[in-house]
Amino acid sequence: MYVIGEVMRNFIISVVALFALIVMTGCGTKSSYVRMPGVKAVNYAEGFMVNQVEDLSNFQFSPGDSDAFSLKGVMKAELEAELSKQGLIGEGYKVDVNILAYSPGNAFARWILPGFGATRLAAEALIKDKESVVLAKVPVDRHISAGGGFTIGAYRYIFEEVAKEIVAVIKKQK
Repeated sequence: MYVIGEVMRNFIISVVALFALIVMTGCGTKSSYVRMPGVKAVNYAEGFMVNQVEDLSNFQFSPGDSDAFSLKGVMKAELEAELSKQGLIGEGYKVDVNILAYSPGNAFARWILPGFGATRLAAEALIKDKESVVLAKVPVDRHISAGGGFTIGAYRYIFEEVAKEIVAVIKKQK
């Protein structure tokens, strides 16, 4: 009887540890600020405007998908909104964004087996001066790999999260 209790206790501890690991690693964001060598520093007081957004991901929604939207349009709108919210809108610098990878994922799959059905958005923001010289790059890779019902709609709100990360990285350089 004592052996069964010990086995059950070890099983419960293992399950709790696995759950904690999944929760802590279910979402992630990688980002950085890469200043181009030999170029002038950015004067943030001049502000930023979103110039172009390109979709290089080759992602296509299924025909007739009711959740379909323009990746470029949503990325541009979210980045403009975040720049405005942070008081960084202006005409001193242009920000071009390349959407490098996108996967809408599936919340049900994330709930059944964390790691499957991940939502992912990888983008690279290019900060350019008025002459279109690239001064810096801000690569951002965001994924949502676990969470189930808590992550319903991640296919859409991941754009807001990436926009916030781009602006946060830019603000850190002030």
